Amino acid sequence: MSEPIKKTIDNKQICIYKCGAENAPAVYANMYMEVGRAILDKCEELGCAPFDLVSISGLRWDEELSPWPHGPVVSKDDHFTGEAGEYAKRLTELIIPQVEEIIGKPSRRVIAGYSMGGLFALYAPYVTDAFSATVSASGSLWYPKFAEFAKTSEFAKKPDAIYLSLGDTESRTKNKYLSQTERHTEELCSFYKQNGIKTIFELNPGNHYQNADLRLAKGLAWILNRR
Repeated sequence: MSEPIKKTIDNKQICIYKCGAENAPAVYANMYMEVGRAILDKCEELGCAPFDLVSISGLRWDEELSPWPHGPVVSKDDHFTGEAGEYAKRLTELIIPQVEEIIGKPSRRVIAGYSMGGLFALYAPYVTDAFSATVSASGSLWYPKFAEFAKTSEFAKKPDAIYLSLGDTESRTKNKYLSQTERHTEELCSFYKQNGIKTIFELNPGNHYQNADLRLAKGLAWILNRR
């Protein structure tokens, strides 16, 4: 695969990895740091169908990926200002059009992310109709009141598939929010299935900080290899 095309849009670092296939699916992945190549390598190992990867990094992580304001949860340095709705609008109106001038119109768009990026990936379909499927790998679904929001709100566009995952030790904590992550994720998986969405919840070995590239790749392979 050739080197990525790099652009700066909306003060974000955009790395576009083209697979070379016409009208390939496009995966928009919000990342804490740029690790697009590592994800693609894992996808290749898993036999994932070809896709164009749009890696978006340089985000204000807590601010732009949190759906509404909340005080610190994980550490005293948390800064959850609830700007995810505004970021989803800029992603749709600024980033996607400029990216697709380069890659062309994809056959479908998938929104993906890890941690807070995984939370945003599940939140985005409620506020934009740009995406047809979601990969939330080790998603921060502990976020206060998110599970309630997800079960009582309408999608802007109902996803045809949702992939959810966690590490099997992520909820082993005394933190009253983080300890509920697995329960909330299981509940949402069941809820989406009951509402006719192809959904899977996968537990991976390890904690929140292990094998992020592999966990994302497993979700992408499940979404993109489905027939």
